[in-house]
Amino acid sequence: MKHEFLGLSNSTLREIDILKSLPPHPSIVEFKGVFVDRNNCVFVVMEYVQKDLKAYIADNYRITCVWQVQFLMKRILEGVRFLHENGLMHRDLKPSNILIKERLQVKICDFGLSRRRSREGIYTSEGVGSRWYKAPELLIGSGNYSSAVDMWSVGCIMAELIIKDALFKGATEIDQLWKINEFLHTPGRPASYELGIRFDVAYIFTGAPKITECGIDLVLKMLAYDPKDRITAKDALNHPWFKQ
Repeated sequence: MKHEFLGLSNSTLREIDILKSLPPHPSIVEFKGVFVDRNNCVFVVMEYVQKDLKAYIADNYRITCVWQVQFLMKRILEGVRFLHENGLMHRDLKPSNILIKERLQVKICDFGLSRRRSREGIYTSEGVGSRWYKAPELLIGSGNYSSAVDMWSVGCIMAELIIKDALFKGATEIDQLWKINEFLHTPGRPASYELGIRFDVAYIFTGAPKITECGIDLVLKMLAYDPKDRITAKDALNHPWFKQ
């Protein structure tokens, strides 16, 4: 099999290795195999899914009910919990890396930046993640982080499902960190109030679903600045908002 991998990037090799090691899961894209044609061109084949969550969000008319957000978030969190229980951090969760099939089936994809957790807990942070969905500990360049970085990304994704735009849109990593701090730590303006305003504006002007204080609480638990305070995927799935 080694000759089939010649010329593939490290990220592609990592993705193949990870997907081959995982048992099947409904929320993880299916790896079909690696094939080499007669010209020695290598093809990595995944299951075909036509649309990603980024495109789905762009179709404003599609997400209008709370149950749609709940359904999508539950499927995403189930996939993330599965990865974390198998000792993996995705490290690049964002709408374009979540595929949507018919009947709102979710498929997490693109494992090129994924990493198995190590006992030491020391990893590279350079080049990891996408700025708008990147946890604060990655933005400051810390190499000591955990699977909580994925939960930050999921919190950003949930907010985007509702407001139909990225919650934090920094022009640089420093600007991104500034926007996060401004949102979470502005004196006299709690983050729950700020997030509630953004959700209400989306509800009034874009037809977004009305999100209760319980839903806001879930988002903010995923967006806890300190990763030790961030909710896990397992606990998020048991949050009261999913029972409303």
